[in-house]
Amino acid sequence: MSSALAIATVTETLLHLLQQHIDTAHVPGATVTAMPPDSTGGLPDPGVNIFLYQVSPNAALRNADLPTRATNGSLLRRPQVALDLHYLLTFYGDESRLEQQRLLGSVALALHANPELPRALIDHVETTTSFLNGAGLSVQSELVRFVPVNFTLEELSKLWSFLLKIDYVLSTAYRASVVLIDGNDPLPPPPAPALSFNLQALPFREPLIQQILPAPGSGSLILPQSQIVLAGQNLSMSGSSTIVLFGTINQSPAFVSNTRIVVTLPGGLAAGPQTARVVQALKLGAPPTPHQAGIQSEIATFVLHPQIQPGAAPGSFAITARHNFGSPPEDVIEVKINPTVGAGQSAALQLAAVSLPEATHVFAAEPRAQDSDTVLFAVPGLPNGSYLARVLIDGAASPYSLDPSGAPVAPVIIW
Repeated sequence: MSSALAIATVTETLLHLLQQHIDTAHVPGATVTAMPPDSTGGLPDPGVNIFLYQVSPNAALRNADLPTRATNGSLLRRPQVALDLHYLLTFYGDESRLEQQRLLGSVALALHANPELPRALIDHVETTTSFLNGAGLSVQSELVRFVPVNFTLEELSKLWSFLLKIDYVLSTAYRASVVLIDGNDPLPPPPAPALSFNLQALPFREPLIQQILPAPGSGSLILPQSQIVLAGQNLSMSGSSTIVLFGTINQSPAFVSNTRIVVTLPGGLAAGPQTARVVQALKLGAPPTPHQAGIQSEIATFVLHPQIQPGAAPGSFAITARHNFGSPPEDVIEVKINPTVGAGQSAALQLAAVSLPEATHVFAAEPRAQDSDTVLFAVPGLPNGSYLARVLIDGAASPYSLDPSGAPVAPVIIW
């Protein structure tokens, strides 16, 4: 790999490359040098001068270097820096014979026809130049490629006025990319060999929930701790266990097939929108160890409807009218609800007059400081009469009891 001598090797190899092609300019005695353009002596006349004026990190490889040392300081790999070299080529000669322009043409053709430094020429330079022995540039993984740089007039004026501070000489610029410089740390020992292999291939059959329905016989709404059916595809997998994840609660299903899962809703779910996800656990490793979060479906949503709890008398509901209740006294209706209503959930009571169902009243509950299964609804100005009642928790409505014709008949409160 390239050592710290790589930058100088690129410059010297470029010098040799241009010297081989400069004869195409037909300028007798032209030579190639590598000097600062503002030197008082040593510049060719006629000829081409090479000046390395800038070095920058290579944009493609600057972040490709892996960590070089472990946490204990041991060497993982040799550090490597990736650089781009920026060269200014200046041309000298008899202006009356346009020697500068002829030399520029020969250099442009040479670097266009030979954009990469040949490994054979790099190796020759490293061998014949004593101070470049062992540079290793010829064996680096990337070839060094030259690309012309197009300066604007402003950039060109800044280069000559601020950097060189001499009169302008016909010039052009090239970027050499990429030079990889490796550290000289001893190579780390090889990693420990793998003594055994345990490779297992599984088909990727992602479960898909297409629909969530109440289980047959559970009514038309999904109610607390009732059974539901998840319909879809790839819901079971041979050799793996399947669970249903409701929010953060795991629940084992009662029945699993490829297209259908029957599961009882766990306790602790709040009324309102809920999510379900199918999780297929896998046994991996040696010995096989269960991995619960093996393959998961995307989230599917359903609405969990609240229920008004039954009252003490058979067929009644836990709805109580309270006049002049509390301090200050007010008219309220107390409703016991399943599941427990969270402190941050919205709760509303909807009352429809039995004699005139179109006359509907809606009362919102006051915010609660804590979770409770009992909610008080202030009903100021509610006319006397009988009302069908239902509660809405986060928009999910409790069900009515229906007669054989499908008409709602309960729960009823008399005010």
